[in-house]
Amino acid sequence: MKKNSKQIVSLLLLLFPIVTFAQPKWERNEEPKEINLMLFHSTHVINLPTSESLQKGDWEFEISHRFLPPVSDGGKSLYGFDGPVNIRLALGYALTDKSILTLGRSNVNDNVDLAYKYKFLELDHDTFPISAALNAGFVWNTEVANRETSDSKNFQYYGQLVLNTLINKKLGIGIVPTYLYNAHIYCENPEYAFTIGGYAQYYISDVFSVLAETNSTVTGWRTGHNSAAFGIELETGGHFFKIVLSNNTYLNTSQFIEGAGSSFNDGDLHIGFLITRLLKF
Repeated sequence: MKKNSKQIVSLLLLLFPIVTFAQPKWERNEEPKEINLMLFHSTHVINLPTSESLQKGDWEFEISHRFLPPVSDGGKSLYGFDGPVNIRLALGYALTDKSILTLGRSNVNDNVDLAYKYKFLELDHDTFPISAALNAGFVWNTEVANRETSDSKNFQYYGQLVLNTLINKKLGIGIVPTYLYNAHIYCENPEYAFTIGGYAQYYISDVFSVLAETNSTVTGWRTGHNSAAFGIELETGGHFFKIVLSNNTYLNTSQFIEGAGSSFNDGDLHIGFLITRLLKF
């Protein structure tokens, strides 16, 4: 019995190094590569946002104009170019590759908005890639007639879900549901607005595209009419230059979501432009 035990122990000692060195070496799998989809070239189509951000640490400066006289006024107002105009200035900073913080101001009621956009979903696909972002903003109308600047009625809040896809690497499509609290700052009690926005942008070349956008009120407050716009975009070396026609003369999100003062179907359109510049330091 003792002899057999010694033989078994000797056999195990002989097999142990063989079995040990024959085991496959364990290694950590490579980290999955992070998807980085760019379905649209810029952070906005016209008024509505895309899901795109910037590279971490980059800045984006925006200046937008919307001329108040309609194009239909003809030569007497130089088709609207004689003005006056609504103006928006904004500066955005990419906190990460997927998030951007933007501070903007419109000369209408000295409306100041601080917005944060975060791209939370990217699904790559040969036919229908999808990206999604959340965009939320805090708004302060700092100069309202016959009202203290700090009055609670001057503050607005909004949230947007941004869904994008790109078909055949040419046609970008987006849907943007928006909820706006205190949709009209002159109402006695706070109103809300829930809208569904949609847009399409067709990239004819790397530098030239055509685009269109609508935003319709589903429920809640609306001033006048649903918004619609169309135009062209030129992209050159960090610049985006958009020329548009729209029935909405507002530029900051809380004012734009409220609705348009004139009807798109009646041809009451206003010319405008949006210029953004990418800044790297």
